[in-house]
Formats: sequence, structure tokens, C-alpha cells
Amino acid sequence: MASLDENFNVVFPVVTDRVTRKEKDKVTGEEKDVHENIVRVHAFHTPISKAVFDQNFALLAATKATLEGKGRQYLMSAGPRVAALTLRAEGLRDAEERGYVDDNGKPKEDEVKAFFAELRRLTTILCPGSGGWEMLPVDLAISGGKIDAEDWEEVEASIVFFCCHWSMAKKSDRKRIGQSTATFLKASTTPSPLSVYLASLPNLTQAATSVHKAVSSVPS
Repeated sequence: MASLDENFNVVFPVVTDRVTRKEKDKVTGEEKDVHENIVRVHAFHTPISKAVFDQNFALLAATKATLEGKGRQYLMSAGPRVAALTLRAEGLRDAEERGYVDDNGKPKEDEVKAFFAELRRLTTILCPGSGGWEMLPVDLAISGGKIDAEDWEEVEASIVFFCCHWSMAKKSDRKRIGQSTATFLKASTTPSPLSVYLASLPNLTQAATSVHKAVSSVPS
């Protein structure tokens, strides 16, 4: 099933280490500490297809409108953190308004759950393994201890935030909006398929392959 843009993928940072290395000052020649953030675990995400968008456009539009309706400050500061929660709330509200409820009168969640499941299916975790970089489905990465559930919740929120803006854009604006939204989320975009992108990642040292889970780099 083709994405809305077949040559556009997004890579989100999941686990980031802050490392310190020594570097000589070019003027004085003295050594100084240089701090650098190194992404240890990535989430490679292929955006939703047109068919999935057509099924969920109302949900995405409502989520985007709710986030934007609270003002720019809320959108920019809290939006990336609460986008997934907002989408779920909008889905339940819509289900209730349509009378799509269970025997107890509670709105059904299966439509929202199906959308979240699709986002998870479209995401692959890239993490250090004994033989170099590994590609893992989200559930396997969590069960294997490469990331934890909270790491995924944060990335999922960023993916929803990205999806709301990118998928709602006109075709002529989609790439520009996608790139700017990804940059805001401290993510990157690539036209490369997963296998090619994986091959472009730097070789892992022995130390890197044994790094344990660190602090999530997704904006909070």
C-alpha cells in the first residue's frame, strides 16, 4: 500500500546519549570538553497511505484543530507530547457523538486502536545489536528491552503530531511542511527506503553495541 509520498520517510530519535570528548582549541591548543548528543536508537517511520488517510481524515483534522485551537504556545510546547492522547480523545468523542458505543454506553475504541496499530506497523526500530544495527518491530523492541513503553509513547506522540500536519497539507506543500515539522521534532527526513537508510548509519563500536537504554530525546 503506497504512502501519500512514496519517497518520503521520517526518522525519529528514540534513545540519545550525551557524550563528552576532548578536543584541542584551535587558537590556544589547550584541550577542552566538547559535549555531543549521540542517537543510539532510531525509529524509521513510513507515513500513512492515502487509503489510511481517507479512512481517518476526520480524526486527523479534529486532532490538528484541537491542538491549534489552544494557541500557538500550546501547539509548539505541549503539542508533540500530547498529540496521541488528543487523537484518542477526539476519536472517543466522535464515536460517542455517532452513537458508536458498547452495551454499557461507552464509546468504542476499535477505530482509534486500528489507527495506532497502523502507525506502529509503519515504524521500525533501529538499535544496536551484537552484529551491528538491528531492525525490529516496535513490539519486539519493547519486549527485548531495547526501548520501553514510555519511549514508544513519546515517539508515537511525535508521529501523530507529524502525521496531522503532513497528511493535511496540499500535495504541493507536503514535502516542505513535512521537512519543517520533522526538524521541529528533532527528527530527519529521507527519500531512502529502510534498507538503504540502515546501510548509511555509522558503524557501531563495541561500546555502542552494549549501550543500555538512556534518556529519550523526544521533546517533552
